[in-house]
Amino acid sequence: MTAFLLTSIIFFCIWLALFLFSNETRREQLIMSIAGLVLSPGILLIASYDFRQIISDEVAVIGIEDFLFAFSFFGVAAVIYQVLIGKHAHKLRGSRYEIKHLGHWVGHLLLILGLWAFAALLLIEVFAISSIQGLIVGGLLVGMYVIADRHDLTMNALLSGLFMAALIFIVEQIFFVRLFPIDAASFWQFDALSGFIIGGIPLEELMWAAVVGFTIGPLYEYLRRYQVK
Repeated sequence: MTAFLLTSIIFFCIWLALFLFSNETRREQLIMSIAGLVLSPGILLIASYDFRQIISDEVAVIGIEDFLFAFSFFGVAAVIYQVLIGKHAHKLRGSRYEIKHLGHWVGHLLLILGLWAFAALLLIEVFAISSIQGLIVGGLLVGMYVIADRHDLTMNALLSGLFMAALIFIVEQIFFVRLFPIDAASFWQFDALSGFIIGGIPLEELMWAAVVGFTIGPLYEYLRRYQVK
């Protein structure tokens, strides 16, 4: 969808600005962006069931705008707390658990994100909830596990969630809903959602953004045993 492509480009511009501005978080931002890119087809296929209008003639149509959005969104969510608040990551002292090899901990990262998708599918199947609700609850469970194990990452998770919800509202409101109201009206499957609309954007979209920030924000530090202070 050409209209949503503009939104994706705006998010990529934000991603690029953070990448150029913060040298310290570049590696984290790039790795988490790639993780989002890898997982985006599965996430979008789940969401297309009753949330996003990306199914045409029984064939999933996932465009470049979807991959660009996922790449940018995950990367921004991973570092927005550190960049905006001015925090720095340091190796956690006294840690007995350390993943030394890049491939090893990237595998752990993909495993955790895969468990997020699995939990979402399980919730959808067992409790017959909507796909986006399953993704929200699944991500929330992962994020809660992270901060339960690492209380020092609580503020990272909470503020990352708040920042991402505010960011997606501002960007989609200005560059999508207002500029392309007809396309926006047909972008989400409103009949299958809660019915709560904020500025033309369904509540589930904002909650999804908040959960991504809540979970992805502290996930890199959690796996790498970093402390943000």
